[in-house]
Amino acid sequence: MKLLGIDYGRKRIGCAVTDETGRIVRGLTTLKRKNNISLLDELHTIIQKEKPHALVFGLPLGYNEQETEMSREIRKFADSVKIQSGLPVHLIDESNTSHAATMMLRSQKKKYRRDKKNIDRIAACLILDAFIREQECGC
Repeated sequence: MKLLGIDYGRKRIGCAVTDETGRIVRGLTTLKRKNNISLLDELHTIIQKEKPHALVFGLPLGYNEQETEMSREIRKFADSVKIQSGLPVHLIDESNTSHAATMMLRSQKKKYRRDKKNIDRIAACLILDAFIREQECGC
């Protein structure tokens, strides 16, 4: 089952995709956020091209897994994408994925690791990877 992972942010949206088996993850792109309408259009184009079976959004939860302002914003956006695409949407706790992506990039060349687009795309990969592992173990 092919999945599209989305690391939603107020400035950029990182995207990653799995292969058809739903096991191999690769970074896809980072979308620069202009407004929700153009963002929905760009995501729709990606969905049409990649043809995923489901979408996985990272959801930043607060202390004791409480909802935050950002998690409510993401839920609302994910609902809009679900309505537009007709695809199932899964939400998974994304705690520290951007930080983990930054740490992974530290060993890269200076120019590459400073590029925020790379962080968002890698964070989307980590979100997908966490979802896949969670599905495999039945957690």
